[in-house]
Amino acid sequence: MKTVLLMGDLTGRSRVALRMLCTVLEARGHEVLMLPTALISNTLNLGRHAALDTTAYLLKSLETWQALGLHADLAYIGYITGMEQAQKLAAVADGLRAKGVPVVLDPILGDGGERYNSVSEGQAQGMKLLAQHADLITPNLTEACLLAGEAYHEEGVEALAARLAQSGCDVLVTSGRAADGGDAVVGCAAGRTFVLPFERVPGHHWGTGDLFTGLLIDGLLAGKLPEDAARAASAGVARQLRGEGENVLPQP
Repeated sequence: MKTVLLMGDLTGRSRVALRMLCTVLEARGHEVLMLPTALISNTLNLGRHAALDTTAYLLKSLETWQALGLHADLAYIGYITGMEQAQKLAAVADGLRAKGVPVVLDPILGDGGERYNSVSEGQAQGMKLLAQHADLITPNLTEACLLAGEAYHEEGVEALAARLAQSGCDVLVTSGRAADGGDAVVGCAAGRTFVLPFERVPGHHWGTGDLFTGLLIDGLLAGKLPEDAARAASAGVARQLRGEGENVLPQP
């Protein structure tokens, strides 16, 4: 059993973000230390939500756990509330990495070629900052373009991943395009780019990105390289979408 520190948004409705990650990782036997960066009433796509910034509680909890001797084998950072929180989490990430704890960042910024309406410029800049303090980042294609400061494009994703990796982190673009135009996870790890094609299942499916990240973390904790962990995670998402095994994906 490994211990995972999860820092991201905790939603009151729908099994997404921390709720999904916790579900996946605990089902695979890991201990989860879960701290919200924010409490959010519901997913933002509904057009209205209530939110509470929990930075002070998060930092105090980390101090308490350190005093108690609790530690993690891997840390995850997801949703952030803005630049002020990002700066504090960057310091947390640096402290963890100095102890040999890898940090995975899911830069939640947008999708479908556009930044989410609810994402402020402070949040966008905060994610750019945190990307410089992580070992592995998992943007979708829209988020990868935003992090790189480029207009949205579907061509040349391998080069995009390599540019993002120049900051010193490994990169997995979770919704890229292969050279033949097919859907793929496109990565750059240890200076090597790779493409992992997958078959898209028609329809809109909630929670698949968080499910992928949870399965990816499980693979990394098992000692897999990012490429192998991403391949296994992609296959795991496909199995869920085909209805194989217990369905953990939320309903719309």
